[in-house]
Formats: sequence, C-alpha cells, structure tokens
Amino acid sequence: MEFFDSLLVNMLDIRDFISYGKRDVVEALKEEMVFFKTFIRFAQLRGFEPCELQVLYTHLDVVSLNVARFFQDWFYSYFPEGGEVLWDKLELKFSEMLQKIKLIDPQIRETYIQVLAASNLPGSSHTLGLDRDKHVLGDFADFLLYKIREALVPSGYSYEASLKEDQALILYEGLRFLRTILTKHLDTIGGLHDKVNDLIGAAVNKAAEIVICSPFLQESEEEFALEMDSELCNFLEKISLIKVITSPFIFPKTNMQGFMDFLLEYLKELPTCEVDSIALAKDQIQIVQEDLVSLKSFLENVLKLHNQDENVKSLWSRAVEVAYKTSYVILLLVGGEILDCFQLACNSITEEINLIKMEGLKIVDNPYCSESHKPIKTSNPAPSQGSTPAINRFVVTLNDEANTIIEQLGSVSKQLDIISIVGMPGLGKTTLARNVYDDPSVRNLFDVHAWCVVSQVYKKTDLLLRILDSVDRNFSDEYSKKNEHELVEQLKKCLLKRRYLIVLDDVWNIEAWSGLERSFPNDANSSRILLTSRHADVAKTINPNREPHFLRPLTDDKSWDLLQKTLSCKEGYPAELGRKIAKHCKGLPLTVVIIARILSHLEQDGWEEIAERLSLSALSVTDECMHTLELSYRNLPDYLKSCLLYFGAFPEDEEIHFRDLIWLWIAEGFIKNCESKSLEDVAKGYMNDLIGRGLVMVSKERSAGGVKTCRIHDLLHEFCVVKAKKEKVFCISSGPDDLSTYYGQLDVKRLCVHSTGEYFVKSWLFCPYVGSLLFFAAVKSTSRIYGFSFLVRLFKLLKVLDLIHVNIGSKFPNEIALLVELRYLALLGGFESIPPAVSGLLNLETLIIRGNCVQLPDTIWNMPKLRVLHIFRSHSRNLSLVQDSLEGSSGLRNVDTFSTLELSFGQSLEKIMRHLPNIRRLKCRLSKSMESNADGNGIVALDFLSRLESLHLTREHPFGFEFELIKRSHIVFRFPRNLKKLTLSNMDSSIIPIL
Repeated sequence: MEFFDSLLVNMLDIRDFISYGKRDVVEALKEEMVFFKTFIRFAQLRGFEPCELQVLYTHLDVVSLNVARFFQDWFYSYFPEGGEVLWDKLELKFSEMLQKIKLIDPQIRETYIQVLAASNLPGSSHTLGLDRDKHVLGDFADFLLYKIREALVPSGYSYEASLKEDQALILYEGLRFLRTILTKHLDTIGGLHDKVNDLIGAAVNKAAEIVICSPFLQESEEEFALEMDSELCNFLEKISLIKVITSPFIFPKTNMQGFMDFLLEYLKELPTCEVDSIALAKDQIQIVQEDLVSLKSFLENVLKLHNQDENVKSLWSRAVEVAYKTSYVILLLVGGEILDCFQLACNSITEEINLIKMEGLKIVDNPYCSESHKPIKTSNPAPSQGSTPAINRFVVTLNDEANTIIEQLGSVSKQLDIISIVGMPGLGKTTLARNVYDDPSVRNLFDVHAWCVVSQVYKKTDLLLRILDSVDRNFSDEYSKKNEHELVEQLKKCLLKRRYLIVLDDVWNIEAWSGLERSFPNDANSSRILLTSRHADVAKTINPNREPHFLRPLTDDKSWDLLQKTLSCKEGYPAELGRKIAKHCKGLPLTVVIIARILSHLEQDGWEEIAERLSLSALSVTDECMHTLELSYRNLPDYLKSCLLYFGAFPEDEEIHFRDLIWLWIAEGFIKNCESKSLEDVAKGYMNDLIGRGLVMVSKERSAGGVKTCRIHDLLHEFCVVKAKKEKVFCISSGPDDLSTYYGQLDVKRLCVHSTGEYFVKSWLFCPYVGSLLFFAAVKSTSRIYGFSFLVRLFKLLKVLDLIHVNIGSKFPNEIALLVELRYLALLGGFESIPPAVSGLLNLETLIIRGNCVQLPDTIWNMPKLRVLHIFRSHSRNLSLVQDSLEGSSGLRNVDTFSTLELSFGQSLEKIMRHLPNIRRLKCRLSKSMESNADGNGIVALDFLSRLESLHLTREHPFGFEFELIKRSHIVFRFPRNLKKLTLSNMDSSIIPIL
C-alpha cells in the first residue's frame, strides 16, 4: 500500500505539468485506482480477511506497476520533446490502459458481489464504531458519488452508467446526505442511536450494490427497471428514517423574533400552496401555527419583565429551535417528501412548546431574578428607521498623510517605485490608500489603474485575474483557463509601455508579492505600486530602498478630540470620564469611533460601565479591536445583528450596492413589517442605524442624497465571518479544495461560495437545507456555469439565489421554475427572453437580471408578490414587456421598483403604469409612443402615480421614418406632485417648462 500511496501523490504532481483541458484523464485514472484501495478497506470493515481479497490485491499491484511505468516514460521524455506534444501522442495509449483497468475480470466481479451481498457485519449487525470506521465508510461513499457524477455528466473516460438520470440523482442526494452525517463531530455522531448506525451502514451498502453491481445484471429492460425501482425504494426508506432522526436543532441565534415573525407569516400563507402533501397536512399545520403564535406572545411578555435574564434567552433559543424544526418539516412537505411520521413530528413540536411555556412560568414566578441582568439605560432611542443620517460623517483627517503619499507617487524618478503604508489594524491604512487612489490628481498621472485586495488567504491566479480585469481591455472568461505562468506573462504584456498604478491592499507576507513581482515591468515611465500592510518587515523586504510610510496611533489628546467630535450632540458628561474612555481606545481611530457610537445611546452609568470594561482588557491591538467590535455587536438591537453579519457574506473590501443589499435583507426575512412604512424604508432605517454606529462606511452617495454603495472595515468583515459561522447565520466555501470537501452541515441555512463557476459545478455541493445561495466569483466577468439542472436538484429549498456574478449562458434555465420557494433571484446571462413558466414562482419578490435585451412573458402579470424588477443592460436595449394579458390582469400592485423598461413603437407607458399603481422608482427607455395623436401630439398622464419618487426617462437616438415622427411630435408629460428625482435623456426640451 505504501507504493500505491506514493504513486497517487506523484500523480497529483504530474497533473500540474499538464494543461488544464487535459487533466480529466489523469483524474479518471486516479479515481479508478483509489476505488480498489477504498473497496478493500470497505471489505475489511465488513469482516473479510486479506486472503479472501487476494484477487483485488493482485489487481491493485498490477495496475500500480503499469501506471508507474507509463508516467515514468512520459516524465523522462517531457523536457526534451515538450510535454504537451508528447502527451498528445500518448493520450490514445493512456485511454487504452484506462479501459483495461475498467474492464472487470470475472473473479474480481465475483468478489464485489460477495462483499456487497454479505448483508451483516461481524455479529450480524450493520452497527459501526463510527468514531473509528466513519472515515472508511466516508471514503467509500465518496467513490460512489464520483461514479454517480460520471453517470450524470459523462466524459470520454466515464464509467458506462446503467442508471437513469433521475435514479442517479436520488442516489447522489442520499449519499451526500450520509456523507454529511459521517463528517459531523464525533460527540454528535457518538450520541446517535444504534439504529441510526445500522441504517447508515445499510444505506451505504445498498447504494454500493446499485452503483457497482447494476452494470453486471443481465436482465431484460423491464426487469431491470423494476429491480432498480425496488432497490431505490429500499435505499430511500433508510435515508428518510435517518433524516427524521438526525434533524438538527442548532440554528441561528441572531434575530430570533425576526425569524419567528417570518415563519408565522409563511405558515399563514401556506394553505394557498398547490402541493398535495400540504393539503393532506393542512389541519396539523394549523395547530402548529396556533401553538407557535401562542408561544411567541407568551415569551414576548416574559421578555419585557426579564430582558437580559440568561434563562429567558435560553427559552428563546429553544423556541427558535422549535421554529426551525417546524420550517424544516414543512419544507420537506413542499419539496414533495411526505413523511410517514409527520403527525408524530407535529406532536413533538407541540410537546416542546408546552415545556417551554412551563419553564417560562417558573421564571415569572421567581421573585429573585438577578438585578444584574437589567438592561443598560439609554438616553436616546436608535435613529428613526425612516430618517437619513448625515452622510458627511466625521472621518479621521488624513489630508497631510495623503499629500505625502501623493508627492511620492508623482516624484521625478522614472524607475518603477513601490510605496508602502504600514500600521496596526484600525489605523486607517486602506482608507488612506483609497483616498489617494481616488484623488483626481493621481488618476490623471497614470494610464491604467488597478486595486487588488490580497489579504491573508489568497490565490495567486485570482490576484492576477483581478488586476487583469482592471487593466486589460480584451479581458474575457478565457483568461480563467490560463495557468499562473500564462497570466503573469499576459499581465506583463498588458502593462508594457503604459504608466500604471497598482494598489495591493492588505499584504500579509512576502510570498504574495513574489507571485506578482514578475508581472510588473519597469519601463522607466514612472509607474508606481502602492501597498498596505500590517507588517513593516514585509514592506521593507519588498522595497528595501524606501522607508515605509508608518501610520501612528492617535495620541490621547487626539483620541479625546475625535471622541468629542463624533459625540457632537452629547453634552453634560464629565470630561474626565470621556478622556478615560478615549485613552483606553489605545489610539485606534476605528475603536474610538465605534465606542463613541455606543456611548451616544447610553446614560452616564452606561458610560461608566463601558469605561470599566475597557480598562479591564489587556489585549493586543488586533484583539482590542475585536473586543470593541464584540462590545458594539452586543449593544445592537436584535433586528440589526443579522443585517450586520450579512456583510461578511460578501468578499472582503467589496463595495456593496445599497439597494441590492436591502433587497437581500428583505428576502432573508431580516426586516420587520411596519404598517406605516414600506419594507425598503424600514431597511433604509436599519442601514442608517448601522452607519450611525460607525459600523458601515458610505462609499458613494446618490445624487438626490442617500447611500449608493457601502462597505465595512476589513477587521469588521473578519469579525462578521467568524461570528456568522459561530451563530450559524451563513457558511463560506471557497476554492476547489474547500468546495470538494464541503458536504453541507445540516444546520447551514445560507451558503456563500467564493470561487469560479467551474469549480462550483465540479464540486456538486449537496446542501438540501440551504435556503440561500450567494455566489461571488474571484473575478466577476470570467466565471461561467454550464449545466444548470444540478443546482436545482441539489438546492431544492432555495429562497434566495444570487448568481449575478457568474454567467449562466445564453438560455434562461427552465429548471428555475422548480424552485417554488424563491423570493430573490439574480442572474447574469446572454438570454433574450424569460419563459412563461417563471410565473409559477408565486413567492418571488425580487428579480434582477444582467444581460441582453430581455423580453418578459405576459405571465409576469400573474406574480402578485413581485416587488422589484431590475434589468441591467449590457447593450443598447434593456427590457421589453409583452402586454397581451394586460387587460385581464389585476396588475402588479406590489411592484416598488421597475427598471429598465423598453417601450417600443405602439406601447403605452400610461397604460402599463395603470397596472403598477404603487411604483416608487421607474426607469424607462422610450421609442415613438402611441400616446401621441395623429398630429404627433399627445399627453402622457403619470400624475395618478401618487407614490412615484424617482423617474428616469430616456429616448433612443431615432433614425429614418421614426426620426421624422418624433421631430413632429409634441408629447406633454403630467408628473406626480411628490416626485423627488427626475432624469431626462434625449427628450424634447419643451418638457422643461412644465417641471
């Protein structure tokens, strides 16, 4: 086995020498070899002695020697002839060898059947010592998954599948679920009932019989189909039982009340769901709903009396666990899985609710509730949820620092120069670099500019792609197929003879620079590289000829000055107490600002408590910042915690579009309903509160005021990622290694993938409980997803699907219509129409598409919950609307935002708007409109749109006959009185007098 293991390691090294498109053959060979070893270990687990497996051992030795000889011949010939040329010559020979390995000798086949037919482990039981044997069973399950993937996405080297696609998917989903169970923590696994252990072993064995032995069956097509159906039913019975028994109860601890509200609203609407299993369980669902309403009301009353009591918090956690269990069971029903034990599950939920109520009554009756748990008194309420904070927030003055850096960038030296900004976390390195980078005088100095966040965890090819995306006009998705060496040469070629400025933000080690250095040519044209780092030794090693620019901590006096300016509205508090708090901030501007925001909501005794907490901490600078962030997080209202942590789902230093973010918050159920305000307005209030607390930074402002884009500090991003993982709010998976080993914990409700589309598809993630899937490509324009159906099959319960950063191709995926729970859908692609079946997404609230001119079907008028239709243009046209069903439609009464609507000749803007009565933001592109009469004159009445606040009207540049019509026409618009923003492009100047 040692020789075999060594051979596998060498195969991985050899694979890296082979071009990207030809690695599949090596992978196929490796998987076939791994199978023999895995099967032998599995057979030994089942009680077979080595002598009984001699046929397999012999076959493994022969295969290993042949493969070793083959690669030895290839490797020694690689350098003289050129590996790629030789590989083309040897590929046929390689394929022949692979097919010989796949051909199963009758003796080997008989051994397979004997092992799998042995239905009992020693002692006549499937029971596993899971703490010892789960790795063997898990590896075997991995091989079965690989074989099923081959059946679903065959290649020239695939195993010849006898399974149909639907059968393969059933097996795949079941095995990924079992793989998830097997990778849980040992204490959790050890606590499972013996029956579950039996079921896991039996289920894996049954899957192996189907996958491995089905090709050997010599039966008629009809007999084979019946046999497969029977075997799959047996397999599914075991999986269903395991699902019920292992249903998780560790769920997100943030925004507990928000989730309860969200679930109860969902249960209220559930009877209208056109699913047979829901109809059958209608009475039980109603009972559970009533029980949850009663529990929520009871706990809210208890919470008023004992706000900070740990026992009450524990009860809330238990209540949310019950709510999530309810949600999980209901979603299984919606997904078509009718549970035989549904009544039992409902009884269990009711019983747990009654127990929680009994515990709550004990707390209410306890007269000795600890006084120490009283909430901290606040002098000011949180900012109004509808108000807009002053965008001109105070920022540490860095003008002098910025001028110094700008002078160095514009120095007379013609040689390539590297300028470093060094300082502790929280001092403002990135802020300073960003101010310099955005300065108009700096932008004008250079031909090309690029900003690249390196961070502690990075991949060199991703860094190269990000820079190329900014500086190469011909950048395309083909670049993602290049290896590191090719990308280095491409970037170097692109920068040659051009004066460039590259910012490398947050460089942690010299290795990151070593991977990029060769890409930056020195053409003696005054090009510059600006980098930020926490580590002076890194900066000095990268450029030993220039001293780094060090950012120093604030003095105690400057810290106190910053605290006072941030607290400009506060008066009457002793300066001594304020100075004491400022001193404990250790000169970190980030800490000062966040502490000031906390203090702004507290009475004086709260100030004293904060001062005491800060004085007790003896932490490093980084830990001090994290301690401050934790303190700020604890002081957030419950409804803001999930909103803040959600920033961690985005890549570090990402500039996030404000509206996209609040639409996601709404879809996730983070925003409370308010009768007097729209959900968007409430969400804006949440954002304003986070900005006011110094946690969120405004990157860009809107012309009419308000936030356009925002971001958070890298330390806060790190905090959000760690806290969100701990609180089970979301999980981040990135890179090929991470994705391939990720099996989707049962308690993960949101999955954020930071990778390429190709790795994402190949990973075949199985996360049946995930309600939200957000994809962020390392380089947005280079990632594609091919073969979309797997996503729908493996993520059936999605409420949020955000693929706006990965291209899904030229055709809108029809499988989307199967995701009946979707509330938020964002897609990028080259498709020109959306199929009518999309109207089956009755829960869809937000639809965002970036692509070509997209035509919406007339069935769009049958989507009552739709609130946001946002289409980004990639060419001159945007979105056109089929109006065939307009007359008989009740309209889209909930639509708040609609852009960009393309109205062609003969379509009436006014007529369409009559069916969008509550719209607030509208962007339209007009051709010649039939509102005009025969003389080319007419009136477009929009004054009935009482809620319309923002209107953007633009006309295409007309040609020919249409130009003459438009030139003679005179159209009068009647705008609503409450319009706050009006943008006109290519419109007749005669409109101006009526404004």
